[in-house]
Amino acid sequence: MALLDAMTEHLVPLGSWPTYILQNLFIDHPSPTNTSRLRMVISFMYGNDVPLEMAYDFYIACSGLTGAAARFVIEQTEEWYTQWHNSKVRRHIAEYYNMCFKKFYWINGSLLNQQELALPEVTSMEFGIDATHPRTIRRRLEEMRTGERATKLSTCFQTHHAVG
Repeated sequence: MALLDAMTEHLVPLGSWPTYILQNLFIDHPSPTNTSRLRMVISFMYGNDVPLEMAYDFYIACSGLTGAAARFVIEQTEEWYTQWHNSKVRRHIAEYYNMCFKKFYWINGSLLNQQELALPEVTSMEFGIDATHPRTIRRRLEEMRTGERATKLSTCFQTHHAVG
């Protein structure tokens, strides 16, 4: 199963995703000194139960990162997923948009409320590709669909998500 198909099956089609997530996925290029947008995307993935390998593979495929930048995304994603998973009593670790309930929630430690709304509630928000950089995003999506980026996916993801 292609990564794009797996992600849209796990969540919903990208046209229903918050625009700020799409913009940060396809346009932003994180660095060790600039991780705030990467953290937004990874907390969105974690909060919506996207598996670790799928989260960083999808980010790398969408952003087109390679080499050291791609390794940085993998390492940072692994670090945050581990911290968030192992946290027991930390509150308000990260905020994310829940695709099921269509609201912002907090990632909290495992012994705390996992259904805590992030307040104040956002009353208006844009969704989909057209509200951001549609040409860039559509071009990258087409590359992902036609397999030009397929060789960039991690072996771990391909092994665990192969369709036989």
